[in-house]
Amino acid sequence: MKVLIDAVHPADVWTLGAIEDRLLANGEETLWISRPEKDSVVELIEARGRPQVKGPKAGTSRTSLAYELVARDWRVWRTVRTFKPAVILTRSPAGVHIGRLTRTPVLYDTDDGHVAGLLYSIAGPFADIITTPTATEKTYGKPHRKYQGYKELFYLHPNRFEPDPGVRNELGLNPDERFSVLRLTGFTASHDTSEAGMNRQQIDRVIDRLSTIGRVLISSEQDLPPSLRELRIPSPVERFHHVLAAAELVVGDSQSVCSEAGVVGTPSLRFNTWAGRHPYQVELEERWGLTKAFHLDDEPKFYAELDRLLDDLPAAHARHAKGLARMLEWACDPVDDLTAWTYELAAQAMRGPDCVIAAEGGLSGLF
Repeated sequence: MKVLIDAVHPADVWTLGAIEDRLLANGEETLWISRPEKDSVVELIEARGRPQVKGPKAGTSRTSLAYELVARDWRVWRTVRTFKPAVILTRSPAGVHIGRLTRTPVLYDTDDGHVAGLLYSIAGPFADIITTPTATEKTYGKPHRKYQGYKELFYLHPNRFEPDPGVRNELGLNPDERFSVLRLTGFTASHDTSEAGMNRQQIDRVIDRLSTIGRVLISSEQDLPPSLRELRIPSPVERFHHVLAAAELVVGDSQSVCSEAGVVGTPSLRFNTWAGRHPYQVELEERWGLTKAFHLDDEPKFYAELDRLLDDLPAAHARHAKGLARMLEWACDPVDDLTAWTYELAAQAMRGPDCVIAAEGGLSGLF
């Protein structure tokens, strides 16, 4: 069986890559369509050692994003015509559009859903299966499937991820040296064009506070000014989650990275205009205590919480560990579900809607 994987964000590579690993173990064939100049999408696929077709360069404005979508639709269409996949896995509109156009079954995964506005509206309604966490409040009709967990568990579940303390040597840290991570987002994604994160004054203020406990390392989609470039994380991008796991604290204006920190066991604070609007991140905060978000209008509360954490990090880590243990006991492994649904789509395409073949056996003998 051939599967085309459409990735436009680094989190897509991590999420869909976990499903790819299962498919490859079953003897299936995969091909990626990547997104040049979007953070580390191309580099992460290269680090996986997997073949890819490079899509158009990432847009940075409404106009350029619209042009990119049209160009990406064309690139995906050409790839489908030559690769002839049985199923398309995607977290972006282009894969859904071309799946519908070419009658190729599409599994569309989203943890944003309707919160992303236009991004969902031009993708979700055309997918054969829509997958979301159970935290998603809205139901998207008959194609909607929910998994009990979170996007981050696709690649950070203990079944697949074990923090490597050796990453500290890659960072040039002394044995007892503590550090924190500051993550800055570019806010150039289609759903981010009206949103905002920290400004330079706030960034400097956060760095000053974090510096009181040790070194500050920065991961940024933005171009950093010369005074901050020396703080960039030096390890390879595919080692980033090991860096998060080794940190004392993660602070930033990134949705995904702060949630990832929570799942690998590191307390995190998020400061942007998205605070309180993503159902799954609200659940991570309110049900499990694995991250905390503040709107830019709540600046005094954000700094007060940051100071509270820095004043007693051992207590913060102890609270976090309890919440993480409870969450992992509750959650299922979402890769099991999405792998099975991928095979279900392929089987339905071949034998009709009543045919479902177990994921463990794969479909290799049928293709």
